Amino acid sequence: MIRFFLFTALTFSNLILFSQEVPKCYFRSPLDIPLFLSGNFGELRSNHFHAGLDIKTQGVQGQKVYSIADGYVSRIKVSPYGYGNAIYVTHPNGFTSVYSHLQKYNDKIHQVVEAYQYKKEEFEVELFPPPFSMQVKKGELIAYSGNSGGSGGPHLHFEIRKTSNEHPMNPLFFGFSVSDRVKPDIYAVTIYPLNDTSYVNGTNKAQRFIARGSNGSYTIPLKSQLKVQGKIGFGIETVDRMSGTSNKYGLHNIQLKHNNELIFEQQIDEFAFHEGRYINSHIDFEMYRKTRRRVQKSFVQEGNRLRIYKRKNGQINCSDGEEHVMEYTVSDLNNNSSTVSFTVQSVDFNVQANLTSKDEKDITFMPHNQKNTLLRPNLLLNIPNGALYADTYFEYSETDGTSKTVSSVYWLHNHFTPLHKKMTVAIKNKKLTPYQKSKALIVSTTDKRSWYAEGGTWNGDNISVRTRSFGGYAIALDTISPRITPTNIYPNAQMTNKWSITLKITDNLSGIHSYRGTVDGNWIIMEYDAKNDKLSYFFDEKIATGNHTFKLVVKDEVGNKSVYEADFVR
Repeated sequence: MIRFFLFTALTFSNLILFSQEVPKCYFRSPLDIPLFLSGNFGELRSNHFHAGLDIKTQGVQGQKVYSIADGYVSRIKVSPYGYGNAIYVTHPNGFTSVYSHLQKYNDKIHQVVEAYQYKKEEFEVELFPPPFSMQVKKGELIAYSGNSGGSGGPHLHFEIRKTSNEHPMNPLFFGFSVSDRVKPDIYAVTIYPLNDTSYVNGTNKAQRFIARGSNGSYTIPLKSQLKVQGKIGFGIETVDRMSGTSNKYGLHNIQLKHNNELIFEQQIDEFAFHEGRYINSHIDFEMYRKTRRRVQKSFVQEGNRLRIYKRKNGQINCSDGEEHVMEYTVSDLNNNSSTVSFTVQSVDFNVQANLTSKDEKDITFMPHNQKNTLLRPNLLLNIPNGALYADTYFEYSETDGTSKTVSSVYWLHNHFTPLHKKMTVAIKNKKLTPYQKSKALIVSTTDKRSWYAEGGTWNGDNISVRTRSFGGYAIALDTISPRITPTNIYPNAQMTNKWSITLKITDNLSGIHSYRGTVDGNWIIMEYDAKNDKLSYFFDEKIATGNHTFKLVVKDEVGNKSVYEADFVR
């Protein structure tokens, strides 16, 4: 046995040395249906790049999911959020495959997970089986596709990662058959003045220009005047397309040329998960917040540490009175490519810099490469080094509270500026009673109409929270218990012909902290579908025929509690 494990370990070690060469025929498909994608690798998502392929499952749950090669199950996760039900299989060639949003596991894995859930008395669990203790073969059925976690519809989220560092790689490198003969679409180009003395068509604000064309060839119409002065940057709105679907996808490669010289290139082959949030510097974050359009910038801010840039200096200096010919080329993995060409004319607008008076504003200069602290009456703000992507003139103000708050509203800059790391916000309030403190939390807003729970911990008269968004912050009270709404159970319900007990649970502010369901005082597995506020207990062999009592206790984040209880017959 020792000799076997030693041999296996050496085999893993030797094969990992060759893992830089991506195997094209080593893996089989995770499904036995044709592969059509609803999302691809590197696609732009909120706060992250997409780490794998979203494979369509013909609009239904329950498609058979297979291990793509020999290996062992190294991780199993059950969560109402994110990946939902997920399986990780480590393979002897240096890669790990990931299958998520699953409906259910195969019987063997299900039994292991269920036993662990009952042992921990928790639905949400994560297991790390010992290496080789749960081996699988290539083509072995390991699960069924579903819609669990943060999924927006039935599909299989599928990844291939380097086992050594957990970096996701583009699964299409590995030879999976996906039809793609369609060239990318290009929607628009945005031109950015990059300092106070730069202008686009006479203004110091970014200007967006619609691209016209089709089938890989686009231009900015001649009637669009592209006159610029000073230091200028560019951004592009573009998506990829694939055969047989109407979905939009991310691009593999984007290049920008200036007078036929390559000045910027990005290519997404792999990335580290901790880098994902840099996407908020990669895109025009303000444009995205205001319009939901994602403009990929071709210049890199000082605090952006993404590894996808092959050339970073996508800026030009237009102070020579000459024409500057620009050309974007965007392409996918199958070498389908599209271009958009345009010319910018360097001019002297002879504009006097408009230096707005800042005397009446509370503005603090905050460098991106150091810790920044703001101390005001009743407020302390700490922003760690590396949280800002660029040097920032930070604006602060304070306004009266609302009927939903028990403090003033403290406005921390604006929600159009992204943060990479969490900042600490502390608010002082000496007027609250001990009971009120026990029900208090920090909330955030962008408009004083919608409020979002941030949480908070008290230290004397100060409540603080770590958060990652600028905006308005205040203290609010949550004194309302969570709401439990039975779906198919009621007092003395006849459940003989029912598959499950289902209910909905919601909270008005602080959010659901915990729930506990029991039958006759014994804990049961209640599956939580957070996106639909749904709790379900699927009857199993633990519930015998006869009379039973069901009880559900739900608590929110500040300790408010609700209880639902009903007898039923099974």
